[in-house]
Amino acid sequence: MPEHLDIVKIEITTPLPEEGYPDTTYKIEGSVKMFDAVGAPPFVYAQVQKKEWYKPEVVEEVTYERGFPIPVTGKFTIEWRPEKLGTYEVTVVATPAPLPLPVIGVPPITGESDMMKFSAVEKPAGEYSNLKITSYENVTV
Repeated sequence: MPEHLDIVKIEITTPLPEEGYPDTTYKIEGSVKMFDAVGAPPFVYAQVQKKEWYKPEVVEEVTYERGFPIPVTGKFTIEWRPEKLGTYEVTVVATPAPLPLPVIGVPPITGESDMMKFSAVEKPAGEYSNLKITSYENVTV
């Protein structure tokens, strides 16, 4: 399978931050090209692996978030929302077929980005990111 990973080149232009919060949506942006030419494979996913120190790698939680590349330019955006606290490893992968439905005779992964590490941590107390000003009455300047 590793010999197929050089068919598709994936470039990440907006990677994940190294640290963030659960239940917050993050975007991965980039471009994908087949054979260093114009065009993109139809399926691009963020492969998300939740790392647990006590679990062997084969039983770790792995999920896939789909992105939709633009056919000619290959630009894509994948939105991901961590649900739990913990450490994650995220890799963008390209496939010629949907990952949940492997096609016989077609290699499932034809391109892979560098891995991004992400830590979902608790929001600090006093976080006022959702604070909204609803009135300017009784304000002296």
